[in-house]
Amino acid sequence: MYEAVLAVNLMESWVGKLSRQLPVSINIVDTIAFGDEGVQDLAEVKLNGTDPGLIEKVISEFDHIDFVKASKVDQDKVIVIVGTKGCGGCRSILESGCFLISATTDDHGWVEWKLIMNEKLQLQKLVGSLEKRGIESRLILIQPIDDRESLTPRQEKIIKTALERGYYDFPKRIGIRELARIFDISTASVSETLRRGQKKIIEHYFKLKGD
Repeated sequence: MYEAVLAVNLMESWVGKLSRQLPVSINIVDTIAFGDEGVQDLAEVKLNGTDPGLIEKVISEFDHIDFVKASKVDQDKVIVIVGTKGCGGCRSILESGCFLISATTDDHGWVEWKLIMNEKLQLQKLVGSLEKRGIESRLILIQPIDDRESLTPRQEKIIKTALERGYYDFPKRIGIRELARIFDISTASVSETLRRGQKKIIEHYFKLKGD
């Protein structure tokens, strides 16, 4: 298993446009598929003094935005959910098999992705997919993760299936019993496998995040 940091030119995405138009900082928390070609992004927006009422208004005016919902969570932070069919970079992540740990913007519309993947081939697939979509990227870091922190092949398969089938959606689109039937194991085994695998992912997330 490997961790990587990839800088991606997403200046034409809502993330890039918003970071250029307003003095805000954006961290993509999660991305899920939305329809055949779109994605839904869950993001934290640090306002840096910006009027929180502007966030939803400005994003909704960008091209390819299906919907946007914003909620202020503290004095200088807004959580947004954005549905868009205009984020080729996000689709590339979903298609590659890489896990997105965090994504933060700079002042020029570039986004720094922190990623985890099982093998380097998945990163190569991601970079190739970005290139086909005309999206520039630069590899900043790639390094192996200590085997003690790695998911076992079984854990990875079950967690990936749970993710793809909607176990982590709200509301859930699949439950423990259905996952148990898919893998022909007990519900207790599925629950324990998910718990252990999630613990490894969460521990590594905070180690990679560094705060």
